[in-house]
Amino acid sequence: MRVFDTPGSVSLRIKLPSGRVVVTTVDEPQTSVELVSLGRRGHDVLEDVSVVHDDRGDHHVVAIEQRPRFRWGPLQVSWDDALEVRVACPTGTDLELATASASVRAEGELGDVAVTTATGDVVLGTACGTLGVKTASGDVSVAEARGEGTLTTVSGDVRVERCPRPLGVRSVSGDVEIETASAPVIVATTSGDVRIERVTGGEVEVRSISGDARIGVGPGTRVWIDAVSVSGTLESQLGLEERPPATADADVVPLRVKTVSGDVSIVRASERVGAGAS
Repeated sequence: MRVFDTPGSVSLRIKLPSGRVVVTTVDEPQTSVELVSLGRRGHDVLEDVSVVHDDRGDHHVVAIEQRPRFRWGPLQVSWDDALEVRVACPTGTDLELATASASVRAEGELGDVAVTTATGDVVLGTACGTLGVKTASGDVSVAEARGEGTLTTVSGDVRVERCPRPLGVRSVSGDVEIETASAPVIVATTSGDVRIERVTGGEVEVRSISGDARIGVGPGTRVWIDAVSVSGTLESQLGLEERPPATADADVVPLRVKTVSGDVSIVRASERVGAGAS
């Protein structure tokens, strides 16, 4: 295990082709890095990994990169060299991670988060800064996005528990679920279903071709609904208006839902859904 003194702000940069990444934030001015081999190469694979600490005074950069064993032009060749990277870092650390198939789990409160992966699943705790995740088929789960966020996936499912700041989600066939939305949310899918359990503020816009959309409106939340489905069914427990209110009202939350063949359902959310969310 490598341990670095990292008082001040910290940036964690990880490049890993496969395996697992586990990040935990702690209330200590130190960053520790532990590498565990998951393949048949055993400890030999650790020789291909560089761990560098760049001390810039009040800012620290910890970079972890697994180098390919062979490179032929643009091709990188390696075999059975998956490993697990375990990092404990100060609360508020920025995370930048790029991987092909490694799974990612981060617990605690991070700062800015940028994750790019092809097939690995991504599970995040709280992102206090800007959030950006791109996957092809990996699932994405976020406990809370306190900064503006953008989540993009092709076939992976997306789940966000709380988004008190603007959030954009794009998916082709993956489903999207948001538990509590209290800030502007834009969701666009091709065939993926969209489910927002509880809207309490902001503005909601959902666009889909064949995916279904279900949106719950929190108790006491006033909304204006503009919902359209060309060939799907349209159901609402609240009234539908053909045009927005004549005067602007900050307390009214616009809900705009448009699908081609998907079903649309607007319901009253239960008090219990998202209870305790901020």
